Amino acid sequence: MPINSFRTEIQKQEAEFTISHKDSIMLVGSCFAENIGEKLTKYKFATHVNPFGILFNPVSIAQGLNILTDTFLFQKDDLYFFNGEWISFFHHGKFSHPNRDECLKILNENVVSSRAFLQKADCLILTLGTTVAYSYNGNIVANCHKIPQKEFQKQMLDSQTIVSVLRSSIEKIKAINNTIRLIFTVSPVRYIRNSMTENALSKAELIVAVHELIHCVKDSYYFPAFEIMMDDLRDYRFYNEDMIHPSPQAIDYIWNHFSYTFFDEQTSNLNKAIKDIHLAVNHRMKNPYSEESKAFKETQRKKIEQIQTLYPYMSFKEELDYFKDDF
Repeated sequence: MPINSFRTEIQKQEAEFTISHKDSIMLVGSCFAENIGEKLTKYKFATHVNPFGILFNPVSIAQGLNILTDTFLFQKDDLYFFNGEWISFFHHGKFSHPNRDECLKILNENVVSSRAFLQKADCLILTLGTTVAYSYNGNIVANCHKIPQKEFQKQMLDSQTIVSVLRSSIEKIKAINNTIRLIFTVSPVRYIRNSMTENALSKAELIVAVHELIHCVKDSYYFPAFEIMMDDLRDYRFYNEDMIHPSPQAIDYIWNHFSYTFFDEQTSNLNKAIKDIHLAVNHRMKNPYSEESKAFKETQRKKIEQIQTLYPYMSFKEELDYFKDDF
């Protein structure tokens, strides 16, 4: 590192495998899984993001994966009624519903579609958030759903437990999809509700567990999102106002690392072309009825049609509708 350097820049590294737009990618885990999932979706990758909603602890992630590798479907007795809604302790609150039958329908339709996606997925990205877990009646839950905390028992998962539950889940996944590749990340989101020390201990256990997993799981890779945030960016200006979640600028920076790591030249070039289309969609035409605007729309349609000719499995319906010459 140069003597006058004021930061430790993490060097970009290429993984042993690549991701292309032909690949189907499932992402499971914390808020950061959603961040990367949004980026992948934006760039037209086939994605399925957090089939159980945001999951923070590794046991809940493993439970969700086990449901998808089994023939399990939720029954009425699996739901709990609280504060006017039916909830599932395997899911994030966005799946709750005031009608029990409708809630059950939503959960099971989602399980069936997610199971089908996982069976054919090319890549699974697992983002571990925290080792802090809460149990209700002896079972670790994915979300407390704002039920009073006194109803739950808190615990800190150790690395051995994390390795055991995730390795078991991955073996089940490999049994139904033996070509799937795995990417592990530790979320850069700070879980500091109780203390900074607890967050540090939690992240340390997750990192130990993940590195043990990549040594025993074939076709797996560790992407250092946590290290990029904490040791490379390392500044509060790269957090949102809550000082917990990475800012859009930080997410973009980590995404650039992710792109270098997993995308080959062809995929990167296609992403650049898609980004140009996004910029064109966001371009404000001063007079949409002018000849200049008509020519601009025609140019963009031709660009999109050219991409679709080369990559017929990609959809640009919304963009084509936007540039449709309807006057």
